[in-house]
Amino acid sequence: MKSSDASPSSPSSAAPRGGIARRRALADHAPEPEAHLELPLLLAPPSAQQDARRTARAELADVAPSLSSEVAALLFGPPLDDVLAADPGREEAVVARARRLAERAYPRDAVSDRAADATVDHAARDELHRTLLACYQTHVRLPHHETAENQLHPFTCRLLATLERAWERDLLARARRTARRLGTALDASALPADPDAFVEWYKRVAFTHPLYEHPLHGFLSSEADRAQLERFLRLEAAGEAAFDDLVALGQVGTRGEVKIEMGRNYWDELGNGKSHAVHTHLFHRLTEGLKITAPEAHELSWPVLAGANVMLWSCIPRRNAFRAQGTLGAVELLAPQRCTRLVTGALRVGIPKKVMSYYAAHAIIDVGHAEGWLDHVVRPQVAAVPASRVGIAEGLIARADASLDYFDYSYAELTR
Repeated sequence: MKSSDASPSSPSSAAPRGGIARRRALADHAPEPEAHLELPLLLAPPSAQQDARRTARAELADVAPSLSSEVAALLFGPPLDDVLAADPGREEAVVARARRLAERAYPRDAVSDRAADATVDHAARDELHRTLLACYQTHVRLPHHETAENQLHPFTCRLLATLERAWERDLLARARRTARRLGTALDASALPADPDAFVEWYKRVAFTHPLYEHPLHGFLSSEADRAQLERFLRLEAAGEAAFDDLVALGQVGTRGEVKIEMGRNYWDELGNGKSHAVHTHLFHRLTEGLKITAPEAHELSWPVLAGANVMLWSCIPRRNAFRAQGTLGAVELLAPQRCTRLVTGALRVGIPKKVMSYYAAHAIIDVGHAEGWLDHVVRPQVAAVPASRVGIAEGLIARADASLDYFDYSYAELTR
């Protein structure tokens, strides 16, 4: 709302000084701030035309390529009790299809490596991560999106567990293999028990992971033309999870210094109370300035979707609370490298600095966020709960591995 639309205040109508009454009165007369922007809903029941396009390019013979379409229609539709009662065999049929899909996407006898590996069944992973995203969205959207009605229905939980179990098994097995390649191990006997030493371990692993010096960084900074940069930013818009919401989910159950630092981080994400500085507003300024829209889920390959899913996987289930501290810290520690290179490239091709304010801000503030996270989340958490360091370490490497897949995919797409 523009300030001219708000009721004016005057000295004669001023509220009593001090206390809650004064703050409420001032709020009543203040210009209404812009609403906190929500990121677009990536997955919704697609049209018949979209579903036909996906069917035409599907590589799966025994798993219907429209599983994510059916799941979205079920989860985002009427109460599941009514739907399933009218079709008693549907739940078992959908879960069976999900089980076959999980086996194809993440077989038990193989562990993922890089996204481009010949052994990866890309069509199966595309469909798994679209379907998994539908399950996660029931936990993070407001009711008016009509995605929350069936959030905790037993069918939703069963489907989520079926898909998530296979992916999580692969995700953690890969993290352990990555750790070995970096000269360490993800178990309590190998990880430093001293909190200060563990923080140094965390930084060393983050900065020696193949993600850190990925060739995509140099390409975006020095070689990409404007069209290529805008294509990358469109992918970014698709995979961008609301970090403020992730921090809010991750802080549940924490106490003391850990919760306070997460609160500081959350407040920074909210622009320290200034509506125009809220980070989702800054990102919206970018998409508006470049007139780009996020691709819908049916257009995306699994490395983009998995990047968002790994954050939701770590922050929603309480069993992953310590892993969330690892994934969120990884984002803060690794973001400045990517953001700095991206801003440099954007300015080089004539994209205005104002449009890039989201990335320009994160190139600077995430340095402080990373230091704060290590000093006031990771260090005190390990001191208070020594066993937490395994989950924190798993979260760090799981996030870095997922980002590596995303960067590999993006680099290949931009340079082909």
